[in-house]
Amino acid sequence: MKAKLLRDAGKIPEGTEVEIATRAGTNEQRSDKDVGGRSTMAAPVYEVTDDRGNAEKVDTRDLKPKR
Repeated sequence: MKAKLLRDAGKIPEGTEVEIATRAGTNEQRSDKDVGGRSTMAAPVYEVTDDRGNAEKVDTRDLKPKR
């Protein structure tokens, strides 16, 4: 599935279209600085890759699915 990043993820800048690869765990700690703000619920984290081969782990709340 393809998605667009809602914020920078390491070497992958905000707005980049990425491919969602595999589930990489959960993010149980969210601060006010994160997209979507502080949360009391854990969110799945997925490894995503861009067309340059950069791979990052990204909280699903920081992704917008492409349709």
